[in-house]
Amino acid sequence: MMFEDPVHYHLPVHEDVVLSPSDIDEILSLLQTELPVHESTSGSETTRLVFSLEERKRRRKISNRESARRSRFRQKKHVDNLTEQVDRLKVENRELKNRLCVVTHHCQAAQSETDRLILESIVLQQQLAGLCQILNPMQLQ
Repeated sequence: MMFEDPVHYHLPVHEDVVLSPSDIDEILSLLQTELPVHESTSGSETTRLVFSLEERKRRRKISNRESARRSRFRQKKHVDNLTEQVDRLKVENRELKNRLCVVTHHCQAAQSETDRLILESIVLQQQLAGLCQILNPMQLQ
């Protein structure tokens, strides 16, 4: 069947869409079927396609399948991204816990050293006080 003017379909192109062989066969069969033609009443107007209800249902079905496929792909991509983020956060959490452990160990070591120095200072002050008690009577003589 010949048409006066070619019919052009402008469909969006999605790089992330993967068609199965059965989907491609179904689309090709739609393109190869003869479509009913309706002549306009004026005769000089170009012919236009009138799709039967069955053809519209079939096209809608293909469109819905493709939409569902894209939705599943987006959902899978989203879940994959969330999984990667969880893995990264687990690693970061483990590293932060390790750093906290090291800092806590250093803090405990510093506190122990501080306590030791305070005790040593007290002992030295007591020794100094004892020496002063010995020296004071000697200086008075």
